[in-house]
Amino acid sequence: MQNIKADTTLLNSLTEQTKKSKDIYQPLLLRLSNPNDRVKFNELLLSSKGIQIFDTIREQVFELLKCLKPLIVTTPKTELANLVTERIGKSEEYGVWVYYPWINRLVHLLDEEEFVIVRTNRNKHKITEEEQQTLSTKKIGVIGLSVGQSVSLTLAMERGFGELRIADFDELDLSNINRIRTAASNIGLKKTVIVAREIAEIDPFLKVVCYEEGITDENILSFLTDNGKLDLLIDECDSFDIKINARKIARGLQIPVLMEGSDRGTIDIERFDLDPQRPILHGMVEHLDMDKFKDLKTFDEKIPYITAVTGFETLSPRMKASAIELMTSISTWPQLASAVTFGGGVSADLSRKILLNSLKISGRFFLDLDEMICDEPVPPADKTTEEKQPLTTKDLEAFIKQHSLSEDNANSKDLSEAELNDLVEAVKKAPSGGNNQPWRLHYQNKKLHLFLDESSALAYLDPQFISSYTSVGCAIENLLLAAAVKNLKVDWTITPQLAPTHLAVFQFFEGNEATEEQILLEKQIPLRHTNRKSTQHIEIEDKDVDFLKKLVAETEGAQIEIVKDLQKIKKLSQIATATDLFRMFIPEAHEDFITKEMRWTIEQTNESEDGIGIHTLDLSNNDQLGIQLLRDRRMIDFLEKINGGGAFARLLTQQFMTSSAIGLISMPNSKVSSWINGGIAAEKVWLGATALGFQIHPVNVPLLFFYKNSIEKSLTLTEKQKHYLTEAEKEFNLIFDKPENQTAMFMFRIFKASDSPERTIRKSNHKIFSIGRA
Repeated sequence: MQNIKADTTLLNSLTEQTKKSKDIYQPLLLRLSNPNDRVKFNELLLSSKGIQIFDTIREQVFELLKCLKPLIVTTPKTELANLVTERIGKSEEYGVWVYYPWINRLVHLLDEEEFVIVRTNRNKHKITEEEQQTLSTKKIGVIGLSVGQSVSLTLAMERGFGELRIADFDELDLSNINRIRTAASNIGLKKTVIVAREIAEIDPFLKVVCYEEGITDENILSFLTDNGKLDLLIDECDSFDIKINARKIARGLQIPVLMEGSDRGTIDIERFDLDPQRPILHGMVEHLDMDKFKDLKTFDEKIPYITAVTGFETLSPRMKASAIELMTSISTWPQLASAVTFGGGVSADLSRKILLNSLKISGRFFLDLDEMICDEPVPPADKTTEEKQPLTTKDLEAFIKQHSLSEDNANSKDLSEAELNDLVEAVKKAPSGGNNQPWRLHYQNKKLHLFLDESSALAYLDPQFISSYTSVGCAIENLLLAAAVKNLKVDWTITPQLAPTHLAVFQFFEGNEATEEQILLEKQIPLRHTNRKSTQHIEIEDKDVDFLKKLVAETEGAQIEIVKDLQKIKKLSQIATATDLFRMFIPEAHEDFITKEMRWTIEQTNESEDGIGIHTLDLSNNDQLGIQLLRDRRMIDFLEKINGGGAFARLLTQQFMTSSAIGLISMPNSKVSSWINGGIAAEKVWLGATALGFQIHPVNVPLLFFYKNSIEKSLTLTEKQKHYLTEAEKEFNLIFDKPENQTAMFMFRIFKASDSPERTIRKSNHKIFSIGRA
């Protein structure tokens, strides 16, 4: 190289720029046959401290010759060396020198035309020369540079574009390096700068345009159209309003859109160039007003929009678990380098096919490696519980005859169909565990028989039918109140000896006069409902507590304890949270919750006429989403593995801590009649609380687990979980100061709140009531 003394102005300027700005991403290209470039080149050599020089031009020329004439490799080495020397001539002037100021490196490369020949040689014939030339004319835009970084670099390596526009407002954080392939020394740099630099270091001739402020309403049109409109938009941004707005404009400009979701290899292709009328995101957001999204303040308000775009039901189990744990054990959505890198390759491949018009399809697709390459699934265990068929009228009549229950009192009243229907309506409005409505009423020979329909009652958390017996007690209280206000005297008997099939029989007589209390409570029957809201904590006055205690005392043996101390309520919330998680983690309990208790759509609710519709749960959008995700058993298994479930702890703790009090009704023993009487006392309290303007939310899962733990030796819990239940029950009994001879039967939150707008459905009369032959 010539030893030419030169001014240091250029180098000083570049050095100062590098020190002052983190935004430089364009290298300096110097061709030494140009006198001005020669001067600049010498300035760098003479004045730079620590500059690294990389000159492999001979090796590159040798590769070029092999690309141009593949058989040249058979030429003797001395001849090859001569051919290289002959082609290079003045080696320092051959090709181009590229200076990268951000790393202070000077690299000698083939000039653009020859560089491209060698760079793309290994693409042949996966990509033909004609296709490579076509791709070099294409303009691609990438929004979002976490996943988008991998996409952009893969596109650059394949030389899949002529111009790349990249947009991201963010700077690199340390946590980003779990999926963004870059150096830790780049922390704090703009992501656009990092990507543009890395592309320049791969190929300094590719055109990269940076939108360092990200995409905004003001610059989106510029991003899509400046210097000619994009041939493809690749969307990898996190902002849902930008996703939608960009698609709206892209559709109008007939620009195809590609999006890779990294979870389950989710791919969205929208060929707006081929179908300008195509619904945005395959029609998944058409029911939403996306113009409102940017004005929404809370995450909960945004949930319906986010779920519509991402399709939460199709997330992987681990991503669903992460969604539940968001803002409890993790602070943001997880992504892995393997998934992001995989997505970058897939996106670059699809980009090429779309730009070459060899792929014309639109839609959402999944390249889920967990499903494509996996071990054989373990077959589900055979169900050991025999499915019960609903009781028929013939069954009921045969049972009554078999047990000589048909004889009636000659003085009893034969109720009209209208009177019977009024009583049935009152029974129907009673609460039941999981809204299973396990009662079956049959009227024959002036007697009304109350049966337990085991087909409705069989459930993991209904051990020995205790929960259903409590529900039947609630139904009996409603029936008695409805009869009282009709001036009917009721002679009734519990039939525990015939349990679980037959539970009570009623006869009716004229001449009763309802008490003020009965009139008051009966009026609450249509108003009473389960309310799960969390509202401002309001104290319950002693006089109201005394009223509720008086109602309970009317049932022989029944006791009620009311806990108002916030520390005790917090402990109860922790016990309730733990047992609720047990309910999710135990496969049988989870299966019951998913299939027997919950109803996931309005249509499903209306068809079954039982169960708890998700729309009735008084939940925020965020919490309702969490409940929806519980349907995935694989997600539940993973949640248990990571000791997750903090979101449910948050929800239940909030519900408990906003309560005025937590109440517990107990009875002296665990006989069938005690559970039924416990239900009668519970319904009195519930109706009484409704009359006082309070809401009730039953929280009986801990009690049912305590009971199962005490009676079932083969309870499907770990020894650790069983030990927890034993110790939790001890703490529970201390909180409520419960005597040893009392059995806990009904625990509830009591609080002030507005009524729930949606109520659980009730079965049609023909499903629960029949009239037999005289």
